[in-house]
Amino acid sequence: MKRIKSIEIKNSPFFEDIKIEFSEKLNCIMGGRGTGKSTLLYMLKSAIFLDAEKDNDIYNILKTNLASGDLKIEIETEEGTYYRITKTFNDDPQPYIYPNGEYVSIEKIFDEIECDFYETGKIEKIGRSEIERLELLDKKIKDKVYYYKSKLNQTQIDLDANAQDIKTYNLRLYRIDETIAQYVGIEAEFQEHKQKQPDGLKDEEKKEFEEADIKEKLRLDEQRNIKKLIYSLSEFQGELNHKKTEFGNVLGEIKLYEDKNQNKELFSEIISKTDQVLNEAGLNFDQISRILSNHLTYLNEKFTRLNEIHSLQQADFVKLKQKFEVNREYINKYHLLSKRLNEKLTLQKDKVEIELKRNKLKEQRLSLINELNNLKQNIFKVRLESINELNKSFEGAIVINLTYSGITRPFEDKLRLALKGSGLQYNDLISKITNSVPADQFAVLIHSKDQERLSNITGIDQNRCESLINTLFESEAIYDIESTYCEDLPEFKLRIHEGSMLEENYRKSDELSMGQRCTTVLPIIFAVSDNPLIIDQPEDNLDNKFISNKIHKIIRDQKNVRQLILITHNPNIPVLSESENNIFLKYDRKSSVEITGNVEAVKTNIIELLEGGEDAFKIRKETYGY
Repeated sequence: MKRIKSIEIKNSPFFEDIKIEFSEKLNCIMGGRGTGKSTLLYMLKSAIFLDAEKDNDIYNILKTNLASGDLKIEIETEEGTYYRITKTFNDDPQPYIYPNGEYVSIEKIFDEIECDFYETGKIEKIGRSEIERLELLDKKIKDKVYYYKSKLNQTQIDLDANAQDIKTYNLRLYRIDETIAQYVGIEAEFQEHKQKQPDGLKDEEKKEFEEADIKEKLRLDEQRNIKKLIYSLSEFQGELNHKKTEFGNVLGEIKLYEDKNQNKELFSEIISKTDQVLNEAGLNFDQISRILSNHLTYLNEKFTRLNEIHSLQQADFVKLKQKFEVNREYINKYHLLSKRLNEKLTLQKDKVEIELKRNKLKEQRLSLINELNNLKQNIFKVRLESINELNKSFEGAIVINLTYSGITRPFEDKLRLALKGSGLQYNDLISKITNSVPADQFAVLIHSKDQERLSNITGIDQNRCESLINTLFESEAIYDIESTYCEDLPEFKLRIHEGSMLEENYRKSDELSMGQRCTTVLPIIFAVSDNPLIIDQPEDNLDNKFISNKIHKIIRDQKNVRQLILITHNPNIPVLSESENNIFLKYDRKSSVEITGNVEAVKTNIIELLEGGEDAFKIRKETYGY
């Protein structure tokens, strides 16, 4: 956005009806305590941000100071478009393009009208908060970061779906293993029984029976294979039917409200077009469905026919067994053991098939993890490039460092949840793990059960590493941890000894005094964006020397490239920065505008209010000997 042109307030219980015109350069809002300077800032913010009233401070200010009144702000964009935004308490901002008055949704134009707001105390808070420091830096590269984060979020969704599929296969494998356990020792038992072959059983009879036994196993395989084919085809048809029904239900729900819609003409067109598409697609769908149904009928008929053939073949097998009257007990047990062995082999085949499918999913997961890591690296790279530019512009007075994936709280929280109830004293473990290995690499160590390497990297003893692996291996939690994104950690450092570039002469912002923190953060705020900038009391906790030596020079440069609206009690800011537009508010039953103009036009008010009056100003001059 280029600039906020004006703010107009009417029927407010706190303000008289006022309209303030803003310069496209530097505007300073001044006045005594309680004249509504900060309230103006909050009102501006409420008209530009859709959900501003979710902030309790803004909600209460509007409730008290706007009430049943309304405010309007006028905005000019870089492209020369003008918007008038109307805001009333408890209602969303209503933007209109003017002069023609066409309404437009605020979500659609937010990028055009975006401003940077910094309320009282916000600057100091940024110096203490790693997340807010990162959000500040991302203003400079927001489009790139948004692009990569959108792709990263989608990759995390894909990873979550992949994990659910792996979990399903793990459950199936677990159940197969449970069933296979019931067949322990069957091979040995079968071989032992074969050694007990009766003397009266002739070799040709034994050969005939064994061949018949093998054929029975083949019959079972034949049934199994056709059942798998029928199941797979039924599942495919069922999914198609489900999606068609689901789509039809959604359309049906919309149709129920067709006559009640305020925008009936638009919805009628949507419904008609969707009906047409559904009908056209339905013709093809019905054809596909018929093909699938016909083939299912065919397969079921063939399965029935196969069962009939198998019944005859099984009857022949029974007759064969009955031939061995003398050795019937041996033959029956042989058949039972052979059948159980075949069942075990079938389960093992199923297990191999499921493991192959699961391994394919794990290969896909590795690809997704690589994609996730590439996106993390891209985000880090664009941030680092931006930070290097900023560091160069600060000429050593301020230094910004960035640690890849250094904000480990998401990793810590997921690990804590995963280990809760495990019996491990996990607080010490969590800090050792998150300080020594990234989330995805930790997951690799768990997946590979690499106890020794986990111990070497984290410094955790091998017994507890073994317990960690046993707790997390193939758990839902480890897959969740693996896809965790930890934001990069930014550190702001201030040079505390002028002229020195030694590392020990810098101090991190969260170790600084309140004033030093603001001294560190304020220049970064000015450097990361060209949006209109609104700050409430930028001088808070800054000494006058810093304002007169540094900040006013930055402001003078900034006002030539972006609009500035500053609420201030410090005369050095409007005077040294040569503010183009100065607005003085006064309060007498209601707040109103006392005077506006350049520094020359309002110098009497500056002296009276900000300098303590002409006499105080003269006394200081005489005291200092100037």
